[in-house]
Amino acid sequence: MRVNWASAVPRFEQVKNIIRQFIAENGLGVGAPLPSEREWAQRLRVSQMTVHRALKELEREGVITRLVGKGTFVLKTPSAPTSRHSLVLVFPLAEVATLTTQNIYYGPILQGILSALAETGCLVQFWSLGFDQLRQIPPEVLTSRALLVFAPFEDARPVLEEWWAAGVPFVVIGASWQDASFPCVDTDNFAAAQQVVDFLVGMGHRHIALLAGRRIAPNSRDRWDGFLTALRKHGLSVPPEWLIESEMPTTLSPTVQEHLRTLFKSKVRPTALFAAGYYLAAEALRLLKGEGWRVPEDISLVAFDDPPSASYLEPPLTTVRQPLVELGRRAVFKLLSLLEGQIQPTVEKLSVELVVRASVASPRNPQGGVRHGSSKNRSPSLHPH
Repeated sequence: MRVNWASAVPRFEQVKNIIRQFIAENGLGVGAPLPSEREWAQRLRVSQMTVHRALKELEREGVITRLVGKGTFVLKTPSAPTSRHSLVLVFPLAEVATLTTQNIYYGPILQGILSALAETGCLVQFWSLGFDQLRQIPPEVLTSRALLVFAPFEDARPVLEEWWAAGVPFVVIGASWQDASFPCVDTDNFAAAQQVVDFLVGMGHRHIALLAGRRIAPNSRDRWDGFLTALRKHGLSVPPEWLIESEMPTTLSPTVQEHLRTLFKSKVRPTALFAAGYYLAAEALRLLKGEGWRVPEDISLVAFDDPPSASYLEPPLTTVRQPLVELGRRAVFKLLSLLEGQIQPTVEKLSVELVVRASVASPRNPQGGVRHGSSKNRSPSLHPH
């Protein structure tokens, strides 16, 4: 057993698999002691930090337990890698299923799912079905399957409740309802939006606009609600026209583009824009530049999601990074725990990270920006470099 330093699989993941293999090959039962962090690090020639992360993950998955002052012990014997379950991946729209690996959101989640499935030996099937199609399938047909349901819309909830009541085993990924009876693994979008507002207020912004996707998507709903809650916490408010709901999640319609142009041509305008979606942020950046505005000198911009391209835009985007790979992994382990009869919290929310880059600066006028005309025609003395 050794760590492959040339592999694309993270080292802590390899260490996890090695420890699982060690337990299985040595026939270690519940309560059997395991080598210490230091011993694993020496055996595998990796850092103790890498081993610590691997053990922490295994403990969270219920494979081991660590007792202070006593050591690490087997808590659950890993099952042999057999095809125990057949998993179905369900997407909100049929066409999304054909784009998953290229999609900046679904791709990393799928990577996490496949990583977890490789550890457990499960099979996976892809269903290219939208919820309108799924409604036609009697729930009793689905009870023999185990489903991972990606980012369902609000109108899918009655179907999900019906499935759960009928005994269909599934976990929702990337959407949640606090009072849902079925299991969900989601990013804490509400707290993420609050974190963005807290950051912008800390930079001196008091006039902040929101551009978000339609609230038929629970994650957009939560970002919207978190944004407004954070504003109220700081004693701030914004005009209704500063809250912009985009009909499409990946592009700006002509109506939304005109709305933004009007907003930023107003005498009193926002000094910062929170575009609560990566594609929306990229489109907003393009539009602002086309209108002669500079980011962040004239308007600060914060995005949501952090694909590699976010750091190569001009300027590099300050954005919210979701733990998308971990989202997929947690959903798999939650579903397997469900199938094995283990009780876990219904809704599990993962924290985000705010990645600060060059698209945010303190406003020159915290009371609201004042437009003096296109930057192409401005006197250099108005905006010194």
